[in-house]
Amino acid sequence: MKSEVFNGQRFWSYFKYDIVQMWRNHVKAAIGIGLAGLIFYFLCIFFGLITGGGWDGPNIATRFIVFTIAFIVLELYQTRTYGYLTDRRKGSAWLMVPASSFEKWLSMILITLIVIPVVFLAVFFGVDAILSLADPTVGQSMVASIAGGMTDVIDKILEVNGEYDTTWSLWAFAPSLFFSFCGNFLFFLLCGLIFRKNKILGGFVIILGLSILMSLVSSFIVMGSGVEYEDFAEAESAIRGMVYVFNWVGALIAAGLAGGVFWRIKTLKH
Repeated sequence: MKSEVFNGQRFWSYFKYDIVQMWRNHVKAAIGIGLAGLIFYFLCIFFGLITGGGWDGPNIATRFIVFTIAFIVLELYQTRTYGYLTDRRKGSAWLMVPASSFEKWLSMILITLIVIPVVFLAVFFGVDAILSLADPTVGQSMVASIAGGMTDVIDKILEVNGEYDTTWSLWAFAPSLFFSFCGNFLFFLLCGLIFRKNKILGGFVIILGLSILMSLVSSFIVMGSGVEYEDFAEAESAIRGMVYVFNWVGALIAAGLAGGVFWRIKTLKH
């Protein structure tokens, strides 16, 4: 007897169906966001030629700005990837698809946190690397620049460790960055499932309210702490404690948002 909660074959069939539907519904946005770097490159070349500046591709700093904007747009677009579920006709049809709520939720999480970001990064950085090889005016690729920057940061950390007898590493901050990424994507995914209209605006209203609340709480904590450290060891220990707290808070927020997405799927009715 097949489990009503999770069945591997049924989940795989639904997961493939979900990916196909995602591509069909959002192919234009996927091309626009994923190829933003290529589009910007052609715009730079075009305006350079018509203004007499000659053939000159965008520099590395400008391309990183374009990447940052494209990634933010990708985060905001999560309100639309499954936002159609709040529509009476489309949402009702989705509820009738033969898969359990858990399987639909798991597929949604995998596509949101793995498939979409990985494909975006692969396309964006891949196109940038090709442009870097094909056009000398572009200069160094973003991947090479990131690798070089990480090497410099690691060298600085090792230098500090040797000077102050500490054991810091670049990976100490990786969990916070990872959970922040998960939290951002899941937050806008949940906004898309909750709000029927003005999904992005609704998300920003929530963020504004939480920002004001967190600012007030942080102000009270800072004013009431008045902690002074006697030596470097105590200060370092305090920083490690803060990193540890940030990691756990980020993990709890991401888990809470993922739970909220599952709750919304279970309670979705039209």
